[in-house]
Amino acid sequence: MDKNTIRNDFAFRSKCVAYGLNWSEFRIYKDIIILNSPKKDIFVLFDDNYNTIGIHKFEYGNQMKSIEEYAVKYRDLYNYVDYHSELTLTYPFQNFSLKQIVDLANRVHFYKDHVIVNGKYVLDHDNTYISLLAYIRFLGVQIEQYFLNAYQMKMLGFEFPEVHSYLKSIMVNIDECIDMYIDKKTRPFPIDIIRYLGQDKDNEEKWNTELHKIIKLLLNEKGFNLVGGFEQYKDIETINKGEVNLDDLSLNLLKILEVPKDRIGENELVFNMEMIHLQSWLEQDLCETKKLKLTNPIVHN
Repeated sequence: MDKNTIRNDFAFRSKCVAYGLNWSEFRIYKDIIILNSPKKDIFVLFDDNYNTIGIHKFEYGNQMKSIEEYAVKYRDLYNYVDYHSELTLTYPFQNFSLKQIVDLANRVHFYKDHVIVNGKYVLDHDNTYISLLAYIRFLGVQIEQYFLNAYQMKMLGFEFPEVHSYLKSIMVNIDECIDMYIDKKTRPFPIDIIRYLGQDKDNEEKWNTELHKIIKLLLNEKGFNLVGGFEQYKDIETINKGEVNLDDLSLNLLKILEVPKDRIGENELVFNMEMIHLQSWLEQDLCETKKLKLTNPIVHN
């Protein structure tokens, strides 16, 4: 990483602005960007994609270690899964690191009935993979919001929960909300999830598409479905759960990250995009995954 290149990168500057940080006051250690805050004992840590990986505040009398030593620990907690601690997420993402959640979230975009993955228009936008990506997209943005909130609280001198615990609590509460409505023999709507999480009601519109898919995903996982399959119906019906394991399917999504960044197109108008059948691409034989080619472009007359 080159310091001048980073300093002049608009994406980096925008991220610094979100935190109220001076984009000239940072240093690089290995693959970590260490930013100074207005307080000499608080630092913000970015990875090489400018994703936040930690907010560190030195405790009084505990500055014998350098920020560089702490930065490596934050990076490892962000990049890897520790199966022998409480710092693992819950089903169906217990095999995912925070980095994988955020990286996948940055590869997918939802626009009402349109889904864009790796800059490609997804033709099969109503399947379990898309619902899992909707969940990942929601969680990825929650992680970034967590770090912004954690930074503010630490600047004010308050403690803040650990990021894995925070994200697990969001997942547990979404699951609880689904169960509560199942007990009522009805379905929750996005606003019900937002209220249960204690979030701003304006988030309902922001996350409407993703939350509808998350609700359907978790209802199906618990053996229920929407009557008629349309969003306006409140009734649910019992279905056969089958033997689909969501954590197995979710791991297939990591293939999306195998596509090099320089192969990802810009989000253009849908009719100019290449198109893919996501499920068939994800489930190709392993030998095919090495080709890293999604599809041939569709020619539009």
